[in-house]
Amino acid sequence: MEDLIKLLIEPLVSDINKVRIEKQENEQAVTFNVFVPKDEIAKVIGKEGKMVKSIKNLVKIRAIKENVFAHLEVQEA
Repeated sequence: MEDLIKLLIEPLVSDINKVRIEKQENEQAVTFNVFVPKDEIAKVIGKEGKMVKSIKNLVKIRAIKENVFAHLEVQEA
């Protein structure tokens, strides 16, 4: 699922190597914390949060196909 997140965020940032994805798993869910540089976070969030909502929806769809509950958090690095 990390590959999907990178694929979705890559066109939005100038350098994908500055984006860090941390994965936390427990019995019921998987949480992905995406750390984006301060000057690029607005591009990932988008106008009125539309871009990040779309990314979260696509991650949830993939999670449903994999029979897992996934949650995505975008944070400033």
